[in-house]
Amino acid sequence: LIVESGEGDSVGLVGSSLVSKNNNGFSPAMEGDKSAMKSIQRLAQTIVSLTPATHFLVANEEDGILYRYGIWDDDNSTIDDEENDCTTTIIKAALDATTSSRAGRVALPSEHPASKLLPTSATRCILVQSIDIGYGSGGKSCLIIGSDKLLPAYTKNDLRWIGQLAVEPKI
Repeated sequence: LIVESGEGDSVGLVGSSLVSKNNNGFSPAMEGDKSAMKSIQRLAQTIVSLTPATHFLVANEEDGILYRYGIWDDDNSTIDDEENDCTTTIIKAALDATTSSRAGRVALPSEHPASKLLPTSATRCILVQSIDIGYGSGGKSCLIIGSDKLLPAYTKNDLRWIGQLAVEPKI
């Protein structure tokens, strides 16, 4: 599904109960904190606008996908409500990959299970950045950023900037 938010943002949705039309692409775990929702929307818009990224997810190892931004026109991400355990397993695998990095950021190959959370067009480069957002049921969270460009399309400053988001106070 694709929905246009009130501000003209294209937001792809994962399953009707995971992310509903009523909250502009946010999971119910994020409902109630309008300030955090606005910050995450701005973050997604900024990353997609200023880097080669085309798709953006905020994911939590316990709650699954908290927010999804981009146009899912060739939807490879077939995970639905009944497969939420599969989603959290994939998110845990993405977070496990970040543990080997000092900055908490890694580029994953298109064969990594995290590619199942993105449309096929956004799996040439998958960046995962661990973050502390302080929402949901707890557990670790991360940004999953997909692109149709290879990693060299990102400048060193793009990667530093994305990394800085992880050390800022809660979003």
